[in-house]
Amino acid sequence: MRIVMRELRQIFIRDRRIAGIMFAASIAYLVIFSLLYGTHVVNGVPLAIYDEDQSQASRALIRAFADSEKFRVVAQPAAAEEMEALLREQAVSAAVHIHRGFGRELAAGRSSPLLFVAGGNNLVVTNAATVAAQEITAAFGQDAGARLAERAGLPPALAAGKTAPAQVVLRVHNNPTLSYLNFFVIGLAMAAFQQGIFLPVGASIIGEYGKVAELAAYPAYAVIGLKLLPYFVLETLSFFVTLLISVKVFAIPCKGDLASLFVLATAFVFTAIGFSSLAASFCRDELTFTKLCLIYAVPAFTLSGYIWPLAAMDTFSGTIAYIFPLFYFADALRDLLLGGYSPQLARNVLVLYGVGAALIGLTVLVFARRRDARGERPAMPGEGLPRTRT
Repeated sequence: MRIVMRELRQIFIRDRRIAGIMFAASIAYLVIFSLLYGTHVVNGVPLAIYDEDQSQASRALIRAFADSEKFRVVAQPAAAEEMEALLREQAVSAAVHIHRGFGRELAAGRSSPLLFVAGGNNLVVTNAATVAAQEITAAFGQDAGARLAERAGLPPALAAGKTAPAQVVLRVHNNPTLSYLNFFVIGLAMAAFQQGIFLPVGASIIGEYGKVAELAAYPAYAVIGLKLLPYFVLETLSFFVTLLISVKVFAIPCKGDLASLFVLATAFVFTAIGFSSLAASFCRDELTFTKLCLIYAVPAFTLSGYIWPLAAMDTFSGTIAYIFPLFYFADALRDLLLGGYSPQLARNVLVLYGVGAALIGLTVLVFARRRDARGERPAMPGEGLPRTRT
């Protein structure tokens, strides 16, 4: 209890800047969005096609989608409910519903609506898929219109109204207005939240190495564990304060249940604390650790999968992404908030808790060895007692 109270006094009385960093981190990220968007394209978007019409025209349209490099047809559900389930579970990022009578309407020269449904969790994927669907449908419609005009013997001027018989009706799940507020703000806030964990924890660990004699009577695991406990509790509280402001002030949707959000948040806080405490153990002073945090911030956010999907990254970037704790947190958090469901939640939580435990264990080991090297270690049972003669 002494160690915990000592740490709380440090946070709230001796150095109130620590509490400010933990609860009001406002680090601005100038990330390389233009480089990401300018040098990459999103291809192979997982697509489901529900063909209710089962006509020659609908099969031709399916081939048009399958032949496009923008899409990868992974499912052809037999019912609208099955299509919706695939979207909800994020087995696909978009879906096409070809209604009954599609081929008949085209053959009669009438416009036939085509429903394209896109998941709005990641606007990069949504925008790329929407544009590609419009292009494919427009090309298909022009080709069908040309055949109709040729069959009717109409000159091109009179056939103008028949060259686009297929139309797209767009419906976006989870982010229907394509709001960049919903898309970006939480990710940026969580990147700042991560730095708000790193800096106070790192400063605390580095400071402890300068006064190891004060707690020499305690084993290393007790010192590290009890020092980190207040940060774990306070940073979890900070997460929910940030989330509350996001929902109440900025009207960002929150469809996820509280239990899922709590489990994900605590797993990330646990890992971030372990990551920063171990890194701080190898830094000679607080300034060095701060520089390391600032260098780390940009690649961690850029490769988190939040602004650019993992599937669209090159092999090297996609592999490196797995080492950043933010990769397992930020995108899953947005899925929970906007969609109410994250398909990788269980995996991400297990990875975060496992890695966090390993990092904190290594921190304890490093602390014990460095303390022993300075001649400071907890007293063993019986040490310091006077010897009696027999």
